[in-house]
Amino acid sequence: MAMAHVSIDSIRTEHDLEVFIRDHVETNDAYRTVCKGVIKNVSDILKNNIKGKYRPDEVLKTGSIAKGTAVKGKSDVDLVFVLSRREYQSIDRLYDDLPTILNYIKDALNTCPQFRKVRVQPRAVSFQTDCTEPGTGHTHVIDVDILPAVNFGDGKNEFIIIICSISYLLHQPQLLPCNRLATDIRSIHSQMRGTTTDKRNLYTPSLTKWQRDFIKKDRTEQLKKLIRFVKYWKNVCVE
Repeated sequence: MAMAHVSIDSIRTEHDLEVFIRDHVETNDAYRTVCKGVIKNVSDILKNNIKGKYRPDEVLKTGSIAKGTAVKGKSDVDLVFVLSRREYQSIDRLYDDLPTILNYIKDALNTCPQFRKVRVQPRAVSFQTDCTEPGTGHTHVIDVDILPAVNFGDGKNEFIIIICSISYLLHQPQLLPCNRLATDIRSIHSQMRGTTTDKRNLYTPSLTKWQRDFIKKDRTEQLKKLIRFVKYWKNVCVE
């Protein structure tokens, strides 16, 4: 049973808005449990069906579900396909093998009929899948993108990550502090400055570990509610 869309025209007060978000926008435990099951299923399929140097070391969850901004009915999941650190130590190597890696991912997904519209994009493989909440019978469409990435390791110092971002935007690498983590960031920063746009775009998924905890921690629950409501309004009233 597909979830019915409810008009937002009846919202008049702050209380009305809170109730509307709670009843029609926010996901519940059943939805999150089903989504986690879908994500685990995709991760297991990729790990079990892709062999050799293209097999991922791990599959990381990002996107609206990971960030806590998913809405009922339709959400997106970005899965970062982290390649072997032994086989892929640079973005250049990933870039050279990217078409092959994307085709391996596509072939693995095509073995499962529940994954629809499996397509190779320039930097990712995308597909759709449905999940049904136990008890309610609500059906949700989940859009999934799988993005290959190099394993740059964990980013542990949030302050240094912020400084790295500022220095990159201002083109001022001398702003970077000096320690081992900063040395790693300096190297990545230098690589990004000196490469092509196509290769530079591959750094974003590769830096997921550095970014996700900082972003998740910094985002308040009220802001998450606002993001969910705007996404609901866009999906229902605009598209």
